[in-house]
Amino acid sequence: MIMHAAPVPTKRGILAYMIISWHTFAPQTPMDQQRLNPFEIELKFRVDDPAIFRALSRPMTLGAFRLQPVGDGEHQHNTYYDTPDFRLRAQRYGLRVRTIGHTRIATLKGETQSHDGLHQRPEWEAPVESDDPQRWPPGDVRDRALALAGGAPLRPVLTIETLRRLVRVWRDAHCVAEMALDEGVIYAGGREQMFYELEIEALPEGTRDDLHTLGALLQQAFPLQPDNLSKLARGLALLDEATSDAEEAQKRSQGSTVMSVATERLLVRPLALTLLDRTASTSALLPVHRRLLGLAAACYDAALAASVEAPERAARDMLLSARIDGLDADQQALAAALPGMVRAKTRPRRDPAFIRLSDSDQKAALRLGAVLRLAAALAEQGASTLTVTHTNGSIALTLAPGNSEMLEQISARSDLWRDHIGPITFAIAEHDTLLPLPVEPLDPAYAALKLTDGLQGSEPLAEGARRVLRRTFERLLTHIDAVEKDDDPEDVHDARVVTRRLRASLQVVEGIFDSDLLRELRRGLRRVARSLGVVRDYDVFLEAVCAFRDQLPDDRRSIMEPLIIAIESARAPARARLIADLESKRFERFLHQFAVFLTTPGAGVVDQSETGAPTRVRDFAGSAIWRRYEQWRAFDAVLDGAPDEMRHKARIAGKRLRYTLEFFADALGPGVDQALGPLMELQELLGNLQDAVVAREHIRALGMTDDPGAQAYLAALDVEHERLLTSFSRLWAKVDSVTYRRRLFELIIRM
Repeated sequence: MIMHAAPVPTKRGILAYMIISWHTFAPQTPMDQQRLNPFEIELKFRVDDPAIFRALSRPMTLGAFRLQPVGDGEHQHNTYYDTPDFRLRAQRYGLRVRTIGHTRIATLKGETQSHDGLHQRPEWEAPVESDDPQRWPPGDVRDRALALAGGAPLRPVLTIETLRRLVRVWRDAHCVAEMALDEGVIYAGGREQMFYELEIEALPEGTRDDLHTLGALLQQAFPLQPDNLSKLARGLALLDEATSDAEEAQKRSQGSTVMSVATERLLVRPLALTLLDRTASTSALLPVHRRLLGLAAACYDAALAASVEAPERAARDMLLSARIDGLDADQQALAAALPGMVRAKTRPRRDPAFIRLSDSDQKAALRLGAVLRLAAALAEQGASTLTVTHTNGSIALTLAPGNSEMLEQISARSDLWRDHIGPITFAIAEHDTLLPLPVEPLDPAYAALKLTDGLQGSEPLAEGARRVLRRTFERLLTHIDAVEKDDDPEDVHDARVVTRRLRASLQVVEGIFDSDLLRELRRGLRRVARSLGVVRDYDVFLEAVCAFRDQLPDDRRSIMEPLIIAIESARAPARARLIADLESKRFERFLHQFAVFLTTPGAGVVDQSETGAPTRVRDFAGSAIWRRYEQWRAFDAVLDGAPDEMRHKARIAGKRLRYTLEFFADALGPGVDQALGPLMELQELLGNLQDAVVAREHIRALGMTDDPGAQAYLAALDVEHERLLTSFSRLWAKVDSVTYRRRLFELIIRM
């Protein structure tokens, strides 16, 4: 069946297309289960109001026909192929591969004859196991496509993501037709168009008269307009539009005046290399360290030029985006540790690239980081020329005139230099006689590094996932550092949450990385999460009991003191065990192992697609998200009257769905918040229900069941438990609704 695209709503309004199709076939013989010489006929109408599409998604009656939706829908990924010079297009042919689950169908469509919305064209189909036409089995589809290509390679030119929902059409007791309601997005030339479509195909019990009658009834019921454009034609038009705009932009760029170097932002790299070359710090460093500093500074310059939110982090990730020729993994990690030294507060122990290094490499990183930090301050203040002198073991930097107001800021950013290199002073020259900074070509390896701030749907999944995991791991290091200081009980909560997020994220990427490695990392996270969980449960319990006490009349508050004292007494040794675990050699080895995995490009990757190309984010994320949603939704069948334990299991499944959505949030786009909101609201309620269960367990464990204060608190919990349960069904239904599923799928198909 054929689908026809509609323009994006932001530019041309939402359009939908209604298609009535049937196939006629010439005489055929079996050949690899192919459909030979079919002739496709379809009737299409344009629908200007998407409400019509929504109306057809519900049960309804039209004349003698009864329309009944079936199933929850299926996801179709469609890739259209042509040669680089579009030879199939020139001969009015279209080649498509449709993927549904693990099934691929290749379809070759011939020239379309259309009039008043009636489309006719030859079509051939065959099941295939590869996205590469050269690897398809012999037969009409492959042979005709290769002949049309005339020896030129066939490559993807546009893709279409579709969610298809089926509607059966009944006449009396006969199922005469099947309607396919499609919605999705066309992607071509970096642009996209949403579409809503309807296809109608006669079933064996139906006739052509049924299709004609049904089409006429639909036109009577809804304002339909005939349409003569195919979906492929619309995708190619979108591609033409993008190509034309790109050519115009290139002409404008070539005709514009080139910005002079004097008006550009001052680069950090020449300042950093000049500082390193002109100071005695080189005596403690190896020749390769200069290369590492140059690469780190170049990536930091790139991040600044891109105006990303956290340039230090983006520069680090850029340095870890691919293997660098001539450097081993430790040297590359050393370079990646340097941009973090530029942050306002230097905390290298919170950087996975730094903690993976040996003691000697960490010392080198601190010295090189001090150079980069000072160079960044000089560039920020516009210090384009300088001289360096050595006096009694101290370094003196002389800046060009006009920099006097900047001395304080530059001096403040030399703190790391003083700590790890030595004394340094600053002065302003009386006359502008200083030599300009030398300029040298970029390291050739720089060209292979990619600056990517957020997870992109089109990028390879393995290194994109490693980048997301690395940033989450960095938050774990930050929270662990705060837990050891014990300034705020919420630090324990934050650390516990991030361990759960990391564990869930490692489950998301199962099949991409080595399973034994992932299992070992999850085991290490589970150990620290267990220690954090004991303390966190006591914190939540204590906070709730104190809040309950504060609501009591003054003359009754004293009954809660024995329970509060018991909780505090139990928390103290639990916290001591937690700190011992965090300071143990075992935990240190675990952090180092995790950091090595996160800062070694290519480490542990086992993913290999059938084409030999790496799996992209958009090729993996949709099924991962939908699988998590289905695992959560399965609890709907057992929750009616279920015990708290079952709701807790549903809560865990909901957390996994939430963490999976958050893992792919950048690739999904800003609309992900609409999917996360109802889920988080439900999770909060389930969390409150579980807190009550944990509180009861604690009271039993503390031997306080008969305590008057504990009994009063448990009675209040019973009341709160019933109140929460009254809201549970409503919140569950929001995430279980058709609207939520549609929103979730729209996120997936736009990736």
